[in-house]
Amino acid sequence: MKIQKGQPAAVSTPAPRPSAPATPAKTGEVQKGWGPTGVSQPSLKAVASPPPAKPAAPTSGVKSAAFEAQLDKETNSRSLAGNKVSMLFDGVNSFAERNKMIDGVKESICFQIFIFNFDDTGWALANNLAAKAKEGVEVRVIYDASGSSRADPKMFEMMKSAGVDVKAYGTREKVWDINDRWHEKHLIVDGKASVEGGMNVANEYALGGSGKMVFSRGDGKTGTEAWRDADIKLEGPAVADAMKAFVRNWDEMGGKLSDADKSKLFPKLSEVSGSNTSVRVVQSNPEVKGLVGTTDKLYLRAIENAQKSITIENAYFLPPPEIRKALIDAAKRGVEIKVITNGRASSDMGFVADAARYFYDDMIKAGVQINEKQGGTLHAKTATFDGEFSVVGSVNLNGRSKNQDAEVALAVQDSTTAKQLEDRFASGLKQSVPVTMGELKKESFLTNLKQWALSTLAWTF
Repeated sequence: MKIQKGQPAAVSTPAPRPSAPATPAKTGEVQKGWGPTGVSQPSLKAVASPPPAKPAAPTSGVKSAAFEAQLDKETNSRSLAGNKVSMLFDGVNSFAERNKMIDGVKESICFQIFIFNFDDTGWALANNLAAKAKEGVEVRVIYDASGSSRADPKMFEMMKSAGVDVKAYGTREKVWDINDRWHEKHLIVDGKASVEGGMNVANEYALGGSGKMVFSRGDGKTGTEAWRDADIKLEGPAVADAMKAFVRNWDEMGGKLSDADKSKLFPKLSEVSGSNTSVRVVQSNPEVKGLVGTTDKLYLRAIENAQKSITIENAYFLPPPEIRKALIDAAKRGVEIKVITNGRASSDMGFVADAARYFYDDMIKAGVQINEKQGGTLHAKTATFDGEFSVVGSVNLNGRSKNQDAEVALAVQDSTTAKQLEDRFASGLKQSVPVTMGELKKESFLTNLKQWALSTLAWTF
């Protein structure tokens, strides 16, 4: 017996969808004239063909000006050209690049993280940041006190004594504030390059891709498979917007920045030679006017404008109602949608996977292909749309990222980046199994009851 599935009690009303842009008229072909059959025609003077006209900019879809204008308005962000982006898949690649950037720093490091653990990875970074501060580099660190609850305060005290300006957002003691978290991740060096994405500072992230024994919280077991995650390195004009996101948070924490400080944090940035990738930095915060629901709108509008394909790799795939509806509508209009997320065995929070399954039926019936990761934990938060537009960041597709946490995402207009993410997605499918309607129908009444109970709290996680 299957429990009738409805919406959870506490959900927000979906925003109205914009009217679809008009479809451009087709360009007509030049009509060819033919002489009467069998009648010789006078020879004609050869005329050079005119150069082919430049294709008109699309009026709909993720590459259209209308789509970009919509994001400008609804996400409080801007798209800047002339950037270089580099995907950093798994911890071995991301942490190597982070260390390289820190080693080459000249003036400033701005670092924000959700989980700053006190294991080997955490202490290695803390010591590195402390060493740079002693060399005269201005080092600023923000960590979330709730997310970093496993950390030893001595680690932060060591950094402070070395000259690192360390600020903790929130406190573990304020139980009433436990849902107010800063989930953003930034590493910005000299105001010229940044790493954004999903990775925290802990062994399970840093060892991803190493093949070493990595802690996996699925079913409380230790697995040999790496945590699967993704960061992105950004160079070029858009780094200034990543820095603005960090500075907004620094200001809220009471951080003081002089004009001299700001000149170091915001150097003049030129377009990167040989690269013309357009990037927008979208920051969201449910408590800051102008930043409420911005990353949710980013995903919503990208889904609505997709015309061919969508790939989503997300650790906690429990989309708010408006995102879920947009995915169903897109699938019904013929967009191929594939998702990889955690199953109960691979998730570090199995109850989220249980709640998520309560909402799978309608999406799968509409044609959304949902696949559950096997083995080590998936922690990535990436998506592609029509092989042209990509999103990489800290944003989970769940109620917490929309309603509770501060987040950041990079939106990238670049087919090369999209192809890299699509190839990465394809490799993830080999580690995943599809969720089928037949499988869902076989779930017991008690399993359905548990899923329903958890789904009523879906807006909080």
